[in-house]
Amino acid sequence: MEKREFDIFELVRIVLANRLAIIILVIISGIGAVAYSLLTPEIWSSRASFYAVGSQSSSLPFNIPGMGGLASKFMGAETNTDALNFVTVMHSRTFSEDVIRKFDLIQYFKLTDQDPLGNMDDALRMLQKIVSIGYGEESGLITVQVETKSKALSKDIVDYYLERLEVYNREQKITKGKRNREFLEQRVNATRAIIDSLLLANRDFQVKNNAIDLETQSQALINSYAEIIAKRMNIDIEMELAKVNYGANSPLIENLQTRKDAMVKQIRELETSNSGLKPQYQINISNIPNLAEQLAQLQLNLEIQKKVFEFIYPQYEAARLEELRDMPSLELLDSPREAGRRVRPKRAMICIITVFAAYCLGVFLALFKEILLNNKTRISEVRNSLKKSNEPQA
Repeated sequence: MEKREFDIFELVRIVLANRLAIIILVIISGIGAVAYSLLTPEIWSSRASFYAVGSQSSSLPFNIPGMGGLASKFMGAETNTDALNFVTVMHSRTFSEDVIRKFDLIQYFKLTDQDPLGNMDDALRMLQKIVSIGYGEESGLITVQVETKSKALSKDIVDYYLERLEVYNREQKITKGKRNREFLEQRVNATRAIIDSLLLANRDFQVKNNAIDLETQSQALINSYAEIIAKRMNIDIEMELAKVNYGANSPLIENLQTRKDAMVKQIRELETSNSGLKPQYQINISNIPNLAEQLAQLQLNLEIQKKVFEFIYPQYEAARLEELRDMPSLELLDSPREAGRRVRPKRAMICIITVFAAYCLGVFLALFKEILLNNKTRISEVRNSLKKSNEPQA
């Protein structure tokens, strides 16, 4: 039995012998690859990258995007928990369901289950295939990448992720600074409301009691009252002197008595304020002690509230600054945009790889065929040899 050695020339001989079958296989595979690449939907990608900038992102006195990882190496800072929190939030079921409802991705994925909850569960699994969220521990960079059949849809979904993250960061994320700010804000508003009510009460008090300036008005009224009393006392003295010099029936006495009666009436009006001829903003002397007490109480309460306001308002402003410092913000490095080139399918690459694979498969099948033929020939030779050896010799 002749043993044949396999070498490169034998391979070339086998390929040439089966060249027609190999060419047909390559042509069919190439046509299939072209058809597949043309019929497969085009996939477009949009991507955004950003940093979580906050009190925990860097211990440096200045803030440089991307320095979070560097600062953590040289200064012993901990992992950026704000960035990890953002990634966790974007992976959450509530966040994902919001995205699915916003862009009607159940219809996009062509889910037709009768159970809405089943459709939502399937959509959540498929959303993970088109949305990629990553975090670089060394750089502190967060990336959001979306791949869909539409340029605009991919960009809109990335934009919505950033928008919803801003809303969460602004309205739902609770920090120590935010709690302090909310508490002090309530106290500031309450104190301000009390001060406003006291100012209104003070105004109403002045309008009701004609007390524009109680101290000045009281001093002027007391001076007028004292002057009239002094004049009346002078008239009493003049009357006594007139009685001594001119007698009790003197016309001078009658004139002085008339003047005295007028002053007594004026004094009584000042004390009782029953006359309608009194000026509008003239205060009753009898009411001065009570009005002074009421005004002092109003002013005391107003001053107390002002002091309270002066004490808590600076703390409120400090809490607002602390809230801003504690609240991480998104600092975009790459904003999302519509893709210029599709991600998939890579038609040229598909065709090249398919044709090459078909050629390799054709060569392999040709070799396999040659091996089978050789084995068949050898088996036939062995049988013939055994048959001849078993035949009786003549």
